[in-house]
Amino acid sequence: MRSAFDVGDVVATTKALRQDGTFPDPDIATGQILVEPGTRGEVINVGLYLQEHVVYAVAFENGRVVGALERELEAAPRDPRGSASGGDVHDRDGEPRHGEAVHATSSAADSSAAVTSGTTDEEEGLS
Repeated sequence: MRSAFDVGDVVATTKALRQDGTFPDPDIATGQILVEPGTRGEVINVGLYLQEHVVYAVAFENGRVVGALERELEAAPRDPRGSASGGDVHDRDGEPRHGEAVHATSSAADSSAAVTSGTTDEEEGLS
């Protein structure tokens, strides 16, 4: 399966990405927006979900690493300062992650990227 984006590519969301129950924060309710439309980020991992859906782990400028499907992303120009957000990737507390490797994981055996997506199973044709 061919992916549209590679690790290091700068992307922007085409729609709001919402908590579908897979984002690892119990304080964020299902349906709550994780990433606003148009938010920029950098692809940090590419994986497969159920061996047929390409999922991109994206470190967004709001500090969250969220999984997104290809149709939820579009290519975005790289900031002239060198990164997707105009600076370094930040952790949840807003602290910069200078040169730190960022990893996204999933309980799905076939995925190496987070599977949090703004798309419901019904929209994806999985239910």
